[in-house]
Amino acid sequence: MEQTKPFYDFCIPFNKDEKIMRAILKELVELGYKTIAIDQSFDHSKKEAGKRGSEMFPEPHAIEHLRKEFNDKLKILQRITILYVDVNVSHAMSVSLNLRKFNIIAGQPKTDAALTHCCTTFNGDIVTFDSVAGSRLLVNRKAYQVGVRRGLYFEIKYSPAIADSNNRKDMIKIAQNYCTKGKSKNIIFSSGALDDFQLRGPYDVANLAFIFGLSEDQGKNAINRNCRQLFLRAESRRLGKTIMFVKSQGPVVFSETSEEDMSEPDVEIKNVNENNQPKPNKRLKLG
Repeated sequence: MEQTKPFYDFCIPFNKDEKIMRAILKELVELGYKTIAIDQSFDHSKKEAGKRGSEMFPEPHAIEHLRKEFNDKLKILQRITILYVDVNVSHAMSVSLNLRKFNIIAGQPKTDAALTHCCTTFNGDIVTFDSVAGSRLLVNRKAYQVGVRRGLYFEIKYSPAIADSNNRKDMIKIAQNYCTKGKSKNIIFSSGALDDFQLRGPYDVANLAFIFGLSEDQGKNAINRNCRQLFLRAESRRLGKTIMFVKSQGPVVFSETSEEDMSEPDVEIKNVNENNQPKPNKRLKLG
């Protein structure tokens, strides 16, 4: 099991420009983030109609050089966000080998039917929306509760809200819908930042909870505890049934308690009368 440390940002879009990518990662280190995920988008709705094969999803980007460069500073994971409109994506995901190479899988529905499927059936970890694309989808109460029971997490990106006022209104509307339909359960905050100027510190992001309708504790959990639980769920989904070996880091102490020590202690029973006074012992006379 891979180790992670707070704070978390599970949506850093991949950029082919190495200079911009390094600037974002350096800013994340300075702001105090320890675990991040580089996001890679794939639009399933634009797949080739005549393509028939077991593999449809792309392989993860080569980021080993970035992991080595920021080895002691950042834990870099890989994430894929799947945009789709129909339920046919489930079959493509079940036979894909490339998806198993990603640490986190997010679903971004484009229609109401896809949104319901994403909450109830989608074999992923995150439900997300793209306010830049003008998404107006709102989850209903039943689908939201089903998603929470399945262990899915709902993502709110703050960088689009910083960059544009119209996007800010859309993100607040989506966040308030989470509050109304399910009391803002299983919410995580991510940046989705395209450059280092759109990043904010963890405590500043946690304070956005008041704007998005979350409580103070929910805002803190959205960048810490919920992200850790999301990572553990993603690892269990990716690895499936595995054998674990537990190694002790200290001396093993065995208890020397025997069965005799575990027996009940002797209790002295005294005869008492009605006034709770001990009765005198009767002596027997011999002869």
